[in-house]
Amino acid sequence: MKLMSDKEARMRALLARYDECLTTEEEELELQQLLAAAEPLPADLQAAAVTFDGLAALAEEQLPERLIGAPDRKLHQRRWAWAVAAAVVAVGCFVALQLGRVPCGYVNGEPIYDLDEALAYTDCLAELEKLDQSIDLFQRMMGQGAEEH
Repeated sequence: MKLMSDKEARMRALLARYDECLTTEEEELELQQLLAAAEPLPADLQAAAVTFDGLAALAEEQLPERLIGAPDRKLHQRRWAWAVAAAVVAVGCFVALQLGRVPCGYVNGEPIYDLDEALAYTDCLAELEKLDQSIDLFQRMMGQGAEEH
């Protein structure tokens, strides 16, 4: 029966802590270095060595240069958010202005918002007022003529 070396005992202790998610970054780096330096590794530690070699290779990965200048996704999302917000504000202002409009008058129960159109109707009313005055004058004259007979 072979006795475990201090390095192997340390690797196993760190692996146990790693499996429980209790290692610090320094301990993970130490474990990686111990696994890389140990020759030969027992069979049960070889899988851990391959895993840590893969993690080290992934840590060295970099984006290809063609992607480094790619637009920021969050920036794109913020631009869309601002565009939507601006559209909401524009619609809100339009609705507020429409709700705040006061009609100049009503014709046949329909509101008239255009001042020129409303004034055109008042021109008609002026002519009707003249007709009304003429009818009143005619009725007074007819009333006086009837009183004289």
